[in-house]
Amino acid sequence: MKLTIVDVFAESLYAGNQLAVVEDIGQLDSETMQDIAREMNFSETTFVIDRTDERARVRIFTPELELPFAGHPTLGTAWVLSGGEGTYTLDLDVGPIAVRFAEGLGWISPPAVTLRGTFAGDAAAALLGVETTDLDTEFPIRFAEVGPKFVLIGLKNLAALKAAKVNETLYDKYLADGFDLQCVFVFTSDSYSADSDFAARMFFRSPGLREDPATGSANSAFAAYLKDLRGGEFEVVVDQGVEIKRPSRLYLKVGESIEVGGRVQEVLRGELT
Repeated sequence: MKLTIVDVFAESLYAGNQLAVVEDIGQLDSETMQDIAREMNFSETTFVIDRTDERARVRIFTPELELPFAGHPTLGTAWVLSGGEGTYTLDLDVGPIAVRFAEGLGWISPPAVTLRGTFAGDAAAALLGVETTDLDTEFPIRFAEVGPKFVLIGLKNLAALKAAKVNETLYDKYLADGFDLQCVFVFTSDSYSADSDFAARMFFRSPGLREDPATGSANSAFAAYLKDLRGGEFEVVVDQGVEIKRPSRLYLKVGESIEVGGRVQEVLRGELT
């Protein structure tokens, strides 16, 4: 099988979110795909079921389970299959997702985002191990779904963002109580640099608690959240992964539709047996 490893939402090599793309898989079954994803041990590994010059059927696996959609695997796989040119469509479990490439950036048009209710501030602060005064009240805590499910929590500054650490006992309790906390996306408008608007972190279980360097689906949900909050048309830049030494940059375009963009860097091509 053909194996390509790329860094996605990465401005340079050895940054962003790692992705393994597996091609020429023959009649590989789901169980073996899951085993390979666990072997790669990246946030996600993708498997190309069949392809043409313009589109491909693709499945996405974390080390623990299959996902109907995820942002950086969609962008990275389309980049590998297209050479980073034109428009390429992936047929995922959520339906067809088009990725267009222009001026070195790939742009995902994500599936529709569903925004849901709020989450109590004291519960959110306890989950993150921060004070309730660290929460940014300009950004209501919301649940969102775009394939994966997220809770979006705004913090006042970078100090609070860096201090955030998910309490696994509370995390499991909230899940058992029925809250949609599959993924925890934490952000602040106190950005790392003058040319970015937000800094963010994203925590998820796979199977232990992990931090994701760059999350296209979470930022798709975040873009829809900002659109609901602000209205109008705008563009923002989000830096993620800095705390785990995988600096990532995601570009969000919000208008009639939402696009999430980023750069892809090729790391390795080889064979998987």
